[in-house]
Amino acid sequence: MNTLRLLLLLSAIAVPALTFADDAATIYLAADKTEELMAKDGQKITVYGETRGSGKSSSGMNFVNFKGAEFYLVTFKSDVDEFEDGEPADVYDEKRLAVTGLVSIYKEKPQIKLTSPDQVRILEEGEEFPPPGAANAEEDKGEEKPMPKKAAEKSDDGKKEEPNKKPPVDPKKYFK
Repeated sequence: MNTLRLLLLLSAIAVPALTFADDAATIYLAADKTEELMAKDGQKITVYGETRGSGKSSSGMNFVNFKGAEFYLVTFKSDVDEFEDGEPADVYDEKRLAVTGLVSIYKEKPQIKLTSPDQVRILEEGEEFPPPGAANAEEDKGEEKPMPKKAAEKSDDGKKEEPNKKPPVDPKKYFK
């Protein structure tokens, strides 16, 4: 009985902590940040922006394009049935969206594959996004952080100082 109480107490503490840690780790990027999105290939992030010019292929694939961006969402025909409100190209066109998923690169353009409507959040008019205080990959590009002094910089007298190097190891000492 005491073991059960201990497990319940630990789960009550651990589950909210894990949920919070996951929210804090979310990376948000605007859909028009192509280079930054390309660098996130294979990572789960949240991309946000306004959509425009979405469409469907003859094979039934849906594409949701973002205004002024090379980023897009793709939904394969096999996943379209998951979207009960309609096909993504119809439902999400001309909307402000926040989409969470794995970034992949196809023909040198970043994309997220939509498999579920749970990946998409339609943003309200005037809604601030990303949320204030959220981890945002764009903020990392702001001010350049000072680089540490390199060991091989010139000294005050203009001569180049050599970096501190360890002496070479004589393998004969260790391998006989």
